[in-house]
Amino acid sequence: MGLAEQVTQMLRRRQLFLSGLHYEQFNMLLDRVQDEPFFCKELCKCAFLASWDQAHAIAFAQTMTELCDGKAKDLTPMLQKNREAMKSHSNSEKALLQLSCDFLEHPGRTPDEALLLKLPSAWISIVDNALEASRLIDELEG
Repeated sequence: MGLAEQVTQMLRRRQLFLSGLHYEQFNMLLDRVQDEPFFCKELCKCAFLASWDQAHAIAFAQTMTELCDGKAKDLTPMLQKNREAMKSHSNSEKALLQLSCDFLEHPGRTPDEALLLKLPSAWISIVDNALEASRLIDELEG
């Protein structure tokens, strides 16, 4: 079983998806990039975070298209794009982008939960689930 399947099954078993749409968008995003050279656990974490709503999933998919078109071997271009985007977003959006950057910059580690204090209440459940997903993804073999 590949990494994408392992991650999806484990997150579903733990009931971390917030809705059927969250689950479907996550699967769609992973299906699209699971065979790319830049596919890794950290990308799965970012995909989980991005797939919670339509707008974020579309933005993530566009970034994946750019990585594929540019024949990216790693996620450095995604990290750079997120850093640049942080300059023009609201504090809440910056917090989500920072979490994505933290996933990419610190493989095998889950960011501090203090991030939850910077978010509006509507976003706390997705970030809380993303942090739990991060911990679980890191425990997977391979």
